[in-house]
Order: sequence, then structure tokens, then C-alpha cells
Amino acid sequence: MRLGDIDIYNLPLWLNGIYEELDKKCVEELKKESAFYNQVMKESGELLEEYPFISTLIDRDKITEPIRLTVSEVKSLSKFLALDAERRDMETIQMYLMGSRHMMQLLRTIKVIQ
Repeated sequence: MRLGDIDIYNLPLWLNGIYEELDKKCVEELKKESAFYNQVMKESGELLEEYPFISTLIDRDKITEPIRLTVSEVKSLSKFLALDAERRDMETIQMYLMGSRHMMQLLRTIKVIQ
């Protein structure tokens, strides 16, 4: 299998399992190493508890009728979305760094670098 043959939207079962394990490790490392990540997660959780409509909006299947929002609710939604973007950015960077470490280990193992 060539890398170009992989459909990232329909991963083979074995590759999906590897990705899920790496994603789990990524989150574990961030929780262990990053106070900022933990703060983002804490604030996001608090917003979800205080404003249950946010959970309804992010789980598309639960929307059954229009929702009217107050200015305060819109501000809270905006803050949640910003925090969620921060979380995703940190997880993406962490995943990249983990991949870089794995690549360096592989190159050392096959003695391409020392």
C-alpha cells in the first residue's frame, strides 16, 4: 500500500485503530504536560455545564427546533468555540511533535541517523 492510496476519510480498520491510540496518547501527554491545555479543558467543561444548549448545538443530531439565544448565551458560545479551536490546535501540534519523535526513533533504529 502506498501512502497516496490511503483515503483519510475511510481509513482501513487497522490504521484507524492506530490513529485512535495515538490520539489518546496525544491527549494524555497534553493533560500531563500542559497547564494551558488543562485550563482550556476546564473552562470548556464549565461552559458546557452552565450552558447546556452548547452541547445541543455541537451534537447536531439533538437539534429538533430553532433556538433563541440571549446576548450572554451567544458570548458563551463564542468563548466555547474559541476554546475548542485552541484545544484542537494544541492537539494538532502535539500530534505533529509525537510523529516527529517517532520518525527520529525510526531513523535511529534503521541507522540512518545517530
